[in-house]
Amino acid sequence: MENEREAVLLIGHGSRDPEGNREFSALVENLRHRWPDRTVAGAFLELAEPGIPQVMGRLAARGIREVWAIPVILLPARHVREEIPEILAGSAREWGVRVRYGRPLGLHPGVLDMLVDRLAEAVGEGELSTGKAEGTAVVFVGRGSSNAEANAQLYRVARLFWERCGADWVEPCFVGVTYPDVPTALRRALLSGVRRVVVLPYLLFTGVLMKRLAGWVEEAQAEMPEVEFRLARYLAGHPKLEDIVAGRLQELMDEMARGGDGDGEDFRRRVWAGQ
Repeated sequence: MENEREAVLLIGHGSRDPEGNREFSALVENLRHRWPDRTVAGAFLELAEPGIPQVMGRLAARGIREVWAIPVILLPARHVREEIPEILAGSAREWGVRVRYGRPLGLHPGVLDMLVDRLAEAVGEGELSTGKAEGTAVVFVGRGSSNAEANAQLYRVARLFWERCGADWVEPCFVGVTYPDVPTALRRALLSGVRRVVVLPYLLFTGVLMKRLAGWVEEAQAEMPEVEFRLARYLAGHPKLEDIVAGRLQELMDEMARGGDGDGEDFRRRVWAGQ
């Protein structure tokens, strides 16, 4: 992408917690340095500014006529399938800009690598390097969605993670919107008789949900001091995250080079739905 009339737009969900928004903005800035010859912008879907229409207007005012949009979001819930494409399509019509829409981060193999690394940080590299985090259950926590397919993908990610992590048990759950919830998953994990429970967030950035998780872990530890509870880090700050986002952009560019569409109704077709 060398055309000065093209730009990359990275889209985050947005949070009520300014710290999480700053982490997303830092990721955008790092990728801006990684791609010095590209125009790179960041926008939030909701809860924070700047929003997508605002940034699209700014890009159009700078003479940008083609935008490569990548949702920096994990699973293809309604936000990715409907809301972001609709906002992008409206902005494209308003500003006369062509938009190409990529896939969320989803089941990218690099995401599984990051999750395994976060577990290793929580329990110790030595235990994971042997393939046996013995006596450990993992409570694998997703955001939760009203979209059944997005929730099902969380279970798929959890299963693929379990195949690699060496833990005795992996219990998927959700921090909000749907069930099973985190307290239920903690109780289920303890039924396996483990001596340690690691709560592993399948979340990109910190925010209200991460801090809610920290509270649940503290409560569980106080109630059951005979079991060790640990809260692993979320995914932001891992060096592979930038590579994964860059890979999604390259994937989109390669598909367009092969004659793909990437706009209009193709927005919905392009969203990763379990491939």
